[in-house]
Amino acid sequence: MNSNIQVLNKVCQKLNLDYQLQHSSKNIVEVTIAGKKHLFTSFDTPLNSQSVNKLCRDKDYFYQYFQDIINMPKTQAYLNPHHEGAYTRYLELNTITHIMQSIEQNFQFPMIIKQNRGTSGKNVFKAENLQQLEIGLLSIFNKNDMSFDYVALAQEMIDIEIEYRVIYLHGQLQFAYEKSNESAQFTGNLSPLHWEGAKAVLQTEQTILDAIDEFCQSLFQKMMIPFCGLDVVLDKQGQWWLLEANSAPAFHHFIKSGYENEVMTFYEKLLTSL
Repeated sequence: MNSNIQVLNKVCQKLNLDYQLQHSSKNIVEVTIAGKKHLFTSFDTPLNSQSVNKLCRDKDYFYQYFQDIINMPKTQAYLNPHHEGAYTRYLELNTITHIMQSIEQNFQFPMIIKQNRGTSGKNVFKAENLQQLEIGLLSIFNKNDMSFDYVALAQEMIDIEIEYRVIYLHGQLQFAYEKSNESAQFTGNLSPLHWEGAKAVLQTEQTILDAIDEFCQSLFQKMMIPFCGLDVVLDKQGQWWLLEANSAPAFHHFIKSGYENEVMTFYEKLLTSL
C-alpha cells in the first residue's frame, strides 16, 4: 500500500465514509459517497479524465499544448530511429547521429536529456558534451532497460535557484513545498528529492505562494486540470518556470518529511469535492 492510499484510508475513517480495499496490493480503493462509488487506483484519483492524464504523462504533448501560455524550458522530442511499429510513420531522423546533429543545432550545452514518459527522475541526464548526449539517448532508447522509452526529449537547462512541488485542486493552490537538497548527497538522480538526505519543506510565506499561484493560473485558464502537482522553479535571475505537470503526484517524500496532516487536510477537501 503506497503512502497516498494510506492517508486516503485514514481520512475515510475520520469522515466515516464507506470504503473498500481492492486488489492484493491494497492500492485500489472504492469510496462510496452519497451512494456513488469513486475509484482511487494507486496514485490516480477519479477527478481527472483519461485525456487529462494522457496530456500530463506525455511531456511532449504537455509542452506543445501549454508552451504558448506559460513559461517552460524549450523542449523538443525525438523518436527512437530503431523503433518498430505504428509510430514509425512519425520518424523524421533515422539515426542517432542525425538526432544528435539536430539537438546540437537547436540547443546549447549543458542541456537536459530525458525520457518522455518518465517519473521520479528516472532516465534524466545532464549532457555537457556530445559524448554525454549520446549516452543519454542510448540509455533512453535501450529496449533492455525497464525505463525504456521510444521518445527522448532534449530540453533547455534552467539555472535553478529553488524548485517547488505545487499541489492544485480544481485550479486552487492547496500547498507548495520546496524540494530541498541542502546538505544532501547526490546519488546519481538529478531530481532533488532523490538525493540522500534531501527533504520536502513546506512553504508558508504568503508572498511566495501568491507569486507561484499568479504564475500558474494561466495554465488553468487554458484548461482545467482538476488535480495535479506542478514542478515549478525559480531561476537565479528571478524568473519562474514550469518544468512539468503530474496528474497523479505521490506524497511519499512530503509525508516522510513530517507533513502527513497537510496531506490529510488535502484529501478531506478532495473527498468533499466529489
